[in-house]
Amino acid sequence: MRNQLFRPALSALLALMAFSATSAQTPGNSQGRGSKSVQVAEHVAILVRPILDELQRYRKDGGNDRHELDERFYALTKKKGSSADEALVVLMCFDVMGESQEDADAVIARGRSMLPFIDKYRVGDPKIPGRSYSDTMLKSASRKSDDFRGAIKAIKHGWRGTWDNPEG
Repeated sequence: MRNQLFRPALSALLALMAFSATSAQTPGNSQGRGSKSVQVAEHVAILVRPILDELQRYRKDGGNDRHELDERFYALTKKKGSSADEALVVLMCFDVMGESQEDADAVIARGRSMLPFIDKYRVGDPKIPGRSYSDTMLKSASRKSDDFRGAIKAIKHGWRGTWDNPEG
């Protein structure tokens, strides 16, 4: 009898612990960012690491020369396939292109196939395996939200980029 009561109670406790662990804030997430991180697959991480490593170097060196960073980003935009598609959405979470919207434009230009990736990273911050990037490299939560919302709207309306928005 005691064992029959113990098992459901234990199951309920374990389920509560699992729920609490997934809803807890991620470590190092000090900017009030979303409480969730999204693990980036290795085949995608291979494509974003060189760009994020260059962004990290660029910021460390005081932002003197963006050429290498821009070249790496534009090289990715020329790659085809779902890994490159997802990598571009991952980069929308980071402040790679500064105040320009070229990262969003690259995603929008690829169309509806990007929507599942946008949905995947919309509410969580990407976690790149094999690297630990500073939260300061991420876009602010409000800017990320605006960029993702704008990309979804543009794709659903069939616009070619942020510049193609007839609403201004």
